[in-house]
Amino acid sequence: MGKLIKYEFRKSLFSKLIFIGITLLMEIVFLVGFYGDYPDPLAIGALGLFFTALAGISYIGIESIIILYRDLTTKQSYMLFMTPNNSYKILGAKALQNAATVLLSGVFFGGLAAFDFSLLSKNLLPYKDILDMITTMLKDVDPRLQLNAKTLAAVLIMFLCAWVLQITAGYLAVVLSCTLLSGKKGAAIISFIIYIAVSSLINWVSNKIPAPSAPVPYLLVRSCIYLAWSAIMYFITAYLMDKKLSV
Repeated sequence: MGKLIKYEFRKSLFSKLIFIGITLLMEIVFLVGFYGDYPDPLAIGALGLFFTALAGISYIGIESIIILYRDLTTKQSYMLFMTPNNSYKILGAKALQNAATVLLSGVFFGGLAAFDFSLLSKNLLPYKDILDMITTMLKDVDPRLQLNAKTLAAVLIMFLCAWVLQITAGYLAVVLSCTLLSGKKGAAIISFIIYIAVSSLINWVSNKIPAPSAPVPYLLVRSCIYLAWSAIMYFITAYLMDKKLSV
């Protein structure tokens, strides 16, 4: 399993290095603006970091789904399925590598945001607009949420776990397209419709599961629910690969 995870990591290493490079550049611009008291570079750096984090974490998941699709429909990883590893291990390596990368990316960007925010907090008055924006975003998630480190961490964890769930649901859609729907007209469209339907069903069922009323515990319970659904999606997808896939 370890070798498989390393193999999956290497396949997406280039894109990870690109996002790390952009992040470092935006952080330098931010720090120059902060310590040099230059408002424009500071704003550019802050916005650049935000959108790099958003795009980076999103792309990590999308790229993983694209790689799985290419593995199943092209010869780029044909030998992978010739190794003495079953579908559960192959898909597990992909899922674990991607989930770990998404979660570690969230910790990295969250830690960087906490560091930069601690610099801004030394003189909050000029950055009131930034605080108001963050507060508004939290209220959109849950009107009861307050702006503090515990709340921000809980919101970040929930969104990362929700994204891991969407990735595993994407795996299922890809495998359905290449197994049960293989050769059928409009297989890609049908798979996408199934993906939307599955995501909607999961969200509906998750909302019916009892959870604590307090905001932060509620978010953490939701995170655990998302991870549980991710595990279910993984086993269904691996089963289809093991029983129905022909490469």
